[in-house]
Amino acid sequence: RDGTVGKVIEDMSLKNRKLFPYAKDSSYSDQEPEQSETEQNQQEEDDKKPKPPTTWKKILVRTVTAFALIGLYLCLILSGHLYCILAMVITQTELYRELVNVRYVEAKERQMPWFRTLQWAWFFVPMIFVYGETLHKFCMEHKSLFYLTAMTKHLPNFVFLMYCALFIFSVLTLRKGIMRFQLSQFMWSVVTVCIVVFQCKFFASNTLKGLFWFWFPMATVVMNDVSAYFCGITFGKKFTKAPFLALSPNKTWEGFIGAFLLTMIFSFYFPALLAQFSWLVCPADGLYIWPFPPPLSCEPNPVFVLTNVKLPLFGDVLLYPIQLHGLWYGLFASLVAPFGGFFASAIKRAYRLKDFDSFFPGHGGMMDRMDCQLLMITFTSFYYFNFIASKAQSVDKMLYYLSTMTNADKVTLWQELGRQLANDGLSTAVSTGQ
Repeated sequence: RDGTVGKVIEDMSLKNRKLFPYAKDSSYSDQEPEQSETEQNQQEEDDKKPKPPTTWKKILVRTVTAFALIGLYLCLILSGHLYCILAMVITQTELYRELVNVRYVEAKERQMPWFRTLQWAWFFVPMIFVYGETLHKFCMEHKSLFYLTAMTKHLPNFVFLMYCALFIFSVLTLRKGIMRFQLSQFMWSVVTVCIVVFQCKFFASNTLKGLFWFWFPMATVVMNDVSAYFCGITFGKKFTKAPFLALSPNKTWEGFIGAFLLTMIFSFYFPALLAQFSWLVCPADGLYIWPFPPPLSCEPNPVFVLTNVKLPLFGDVLLYPIQLHGLWYGLFASLVAPFGGFFASAIKRAYRLKDFDSFFPGHGGMMDRMDCQLLMITFTSFYYFNFIASKAQSVDKMLYYLSTMTNADKVTLWQELGRQLANDGLSTAVSTGQ
């Protein structure tokens, strides 16, 4: 009581810290703070509290915001491929900001040196690599843009040098006493880069293959999300009281099943509407800086051409093959993409957040809207390259490779090409110019 015992204990604690600097001690600044038992109990009590009823005012705010976003979305599509890609770059930047902000306040309190600068550097270096690679491939496939390849082909070297400098600088900023926390922050940044940047690596190339691959996958996820919301508030807990998922207690089985049915219907009929517009199905023929570029014309991919398809139980049916492909998108948007939302819910629960931000009134932050879309972008890349894209190489791309060959290799290629044309019976057509 006179303080003697307390002083002895404090001296012993100091000696232990010197002997065992990484021993688990909640007062030691190098330890990652853990969720206390009180906080865990509070979280469980919050989960048990009944959800406040959805008011018409909330629905109105969400609906007005949704229509404003739809209007912005249509403007982006009419503005052209480049503006859709720029919009995605802005979206990814905001997504990264929201995710790293989850742990930023604590990092600021610990006064980590150069933390914010390094955090954003770890984002922009991969972004330059991903979009630089897409730009280089696009220039290779278009003869009118060959002159840009003289610069774009050196981008990987430039990115590698930036990565080396960034890695060295990150290591040099590590400080004794907060090192473990610094490493955990760096790992959080790296995981966030994987989610936001590398998961969307092929987004730009998908968009350049046709705005259909920008619009339809996102619209399918939006349809599933909207259907789940309205089916949930209309029929939720009326057929079954069983919880749907502990990570997201507000989700209901009625909302999930209703969204699945409506999304499958949507994903079958909506592609038939989009397939009628060449602006959506034709790939980009260049990079237009000014918005609202001239109309596109092309020979559409066979999936966008009306075809007689023989279906079980229905026989011959006239439809667009993309409608059948669309069902797979609807299936993914209903059964797999929602787990992106559940993952985002887990992050919010872990850090006791209601929303990632208030970027969209009534909808929360950008991550609250894009959590499922990120998985859908990955699926679109996988599905397009494996089941939609033509395996044949473009003439412009072959001409680019020809321009990089030596004269001896060009002569050899010419001789081999002549033999191949003769074997295919095309030598006469080549000589007559047909």
